[in-house]
Amino acid sequence: MEKGKIKTDRARCLIDMVIGKGEKQSRIMIKSMKKRDPDLCSTLGLISSPAGVGELRRIRSEFVQRVSIPVIKGLLDDLWQQELLSTEDKDFVMEKGKIKTDMARCLIDMVIGKGEKASKEMIDSMKKRDNPLCITLGLITSPTASGPEV
Repeated sequence: MEKGKIKTDRARCLIDMVIGKGEKQSRIMIKSMKKRDPDLCSTLGLISSPAGVGELRRIRSEFVQRVSIPVIKGLLDDLWQQELLSTEDKDFVMEKGKIKTDMARCLIDMVIGKGEKASKEMIDSMKKRDNPLCITLGLITSPTASGPEV
């Protein structure tokens, strides 16, 4: 039997067992899951979308339209260097060819799928690589025109 199938069968068995024990045990299991794996709980809809994932979802359309290819490549490098994307992930985004919007869409959807940590890191990397884009997307506030007078 395949390793992934065994893991799936065990998870299914555990869930069925806990459901059989009643609502109180189900709540205890969910509480424990929230502590152990908040990304999974967010994906399952057990908790609301965390800030990073939620922010990327909010800016997705405009990001796809406005980001440049050099920034996409830089984000890929940053996320790969932090071991949040694999070499295969990087190659997959780059295989989208020269169509910038396809590359951007693929990248942001992949990062959202990887969860909160990857999403926050992508936002941090965007702030370093393209500050004006982040201002446009509402990820950071624009510096105020009126500062202290000299």
